Amino acid sequence: MPDTWVRNAVAEAVGVFALCFVGILAITGSGGDLTAVALAHGLAIAVMVAALGHVSGGHFNPAITLGLLLGRKIDLPMAAVYWAAQLLGGLLAAIVVALATSRDVVAFGTPTLADDVNPVWGIVLELVATFFLVLVVYGTVVDRRAPVSVYPFAIGLTITAGIFAIGAWTGGALNPARGFGPALVGGEWGGTVAWLFGPLLGGIAAWALHAYVLMPRAEAESVAESGRRDEV
Repeated sequence: MPDTWVRNAVAEAVGVFALCFVGILAITGSGGDLTAVALAHGLAIAVMVAALGHVSGGHFNPAITLGLLLGRKIDLPMAAVYWAAQLLGGLLAAIVVALATSRDVVAFGTPTLADDVNPVWGIVLELVATFFLVLVVYGTVVDRRAPVSVYPFAIGLTITAGIFAIGAWTGGALNPARGFGPALVGGEWGGTVAWLFGPLLGGIAAWALHAYVLMPRAEAESVAESGRRDEV
């Protein structure tokens, strides 16, 4: 495996580990207080993106990786490495928390749907919140016109805002890796359809808006031409 793949995989795993470790314990320690939960997740991602973004790009989220894959900012083999590392990072965090506390703590810290939320609308809520997140990634990281220094804070604050908005209804995952590891260890699968399908669809929607509406025409044509050359 190339050294770049190893470095990127480790960075992605560490970033998701931090997100899940902080997130699970913040939910349990605060009794589910939405302000504490939103700030904990947003701050964890902001500092990890600032620390590791220059290594792997700081995706820390399969939905972001999918959106960037569709935009040809990452190739499929590397995206597969990212997805594996992200899921592994979340799983390891859940295992560490379970060993240090209990599986019940992990289960309580797993995103799940509120009793009065239909799974379809849970998907929609996660889709919209993750759409905002991936759009911010495109607007602050991918778009060269944006100031470089702003993106860790923009991404972290978008996650904070997203959890404030939908956390009470879906758990505010905005990230399949945030749900997978904790659900596997804690056994809480009640929010699976929301934290799996919603973020992935949100990533696709953000890519489509950026690629077909917001991207300057010259840049869009350059990306399309590059893609045609890559396929040859």
